[in-house]
Amino acid sequence: MLATASVVGAAAPTRSPDAQRPSGPRAGQPASPHHEFLGGPWEVFVKMGLEGDAIRLPVSVADENKSQSLHTTAPVMGTPIKIKLERYLPDAKSEAAAADDPNGGPVAKLSLRGENLQQDIWLSARERERQSISAPIGSVAIRELPQPPGAALLQELADPKVVGILLIWLSEADSPLVYAAQPGKTVTLADSSPTRSPDAQRPSGPKAGWKLSVLRYVPHYSIDRQTKQVTNLSDKPENPALEIRAEKGGQEYRQWLWSQFAMSPHKQQQVPFRARFLDFHVGAGRYVLAVAPGPQSHLLYLKDGKKCVEQVQTGKQYVFDDKRYSFGVEEVRAKARIETAWKNGSEMLLHPAVMATILRGDTAQPVVLELGQPCHQKTTLGTLVMLYRHVP
Repeated sequence: MLATASVVGAAAPTRSPDAQRPSGPRAGQPASPHHEFLGGPWEVFVKMGLEGDAIRLPVSVADENKSQSLHTTAPVMGTPIKIKLERYLPDAKSEAAAADDPNGGPVAKLSLRGENLQQDIWLSARERERQSISAPIGSVAIRELPQPPGAALLQELADPKVVGILLIWLSEADSPLVYAAQPGKTVTLADSSPTRSPDAQRPSGPKAGWKLSVLRYVPHYSIDRQTKQVTNLSDKPENPALEIRAEKGGQEYRQWLWSQFAMSPHKQQQVPFRARFLDFHVGAGRYVLAVAPGPQSHLLYLKDGKKCVEQVQTGKQYVFDDKRYSFGVEEVRAKARIETAWKNGSEMLLHPAVMATILRGDTAQPVVLELGQPCHQKTTLGTLVMLYRHVP
């Protein structure tokens, strides 16, 4: 399934971790009507792997409606790890922000506006859970391009028959070749690199000269376990996939490429070069934001049934199919990562959580434990499971 971040508001009541919401009542006001379901007594249950001994750390607070420091530290038996409970939050709320990172990827801040909707959300091209937002009012997805798209490629992307972009690496030392992915189209791969001088003389490599054909595109890939036949479940880009064929000198290879996976989830790459598919599915109510190194980014969408490509204008509002709602691209960064900060949203028991730290030697890893949601942390000793829960 396509990883999405929920949009809050009248059209989508589910709250995402980054959702903005009004603060609740302050101290001295009546407790939450859900207090009987959220209130204590609580504990933090900790276990290392399936065989390890479990520990149970009580969470005791004087007032469940107020944030409070905790002072409990305990070792995970049989390991050098300790768990320290730092703070209790009655209404835990997260906020996302972008931090520049030379090893990061494209991120974009969107502002969603409409009836009962005012929310800012960060998208990240390299984090599956942040690659798109989806709601009944419409959707926006972000895609990463390895180099700025030229005018010819932008013109091809506006073609309604083009479903995305193919990236081909003939050599790991070279930049990828970029082709518009169009079912039924065949291209001959050239042994060239954007970083090489056009006048440089170089014999054709063994991977040059392959004919690459796009055989089939399905927006919602599925496979019948009995017949092994690929089927398309819907016209929505839930699991976009592309089947390609490579031919040269009597050799032929076929391969399915998934937009959500750098490699096939079922088997190793079959074609004699590395290939990647980026879907640019712009069905009804769906926008695709393409970000590449450099100051410019582009937006693809449908308008009056026609596919459009335009340079992003920061602050401009783009209207969804439901005209009551729109979004703006407030900020775009080509090299960044998304960081999440937690704080207490109100002095009322609405979304209790415990902030904790995993201690091992000189390292300290902070974690946030939301009530009833298991937290799994992989370590060299196994998987550490932590759960903030009601006392059984």
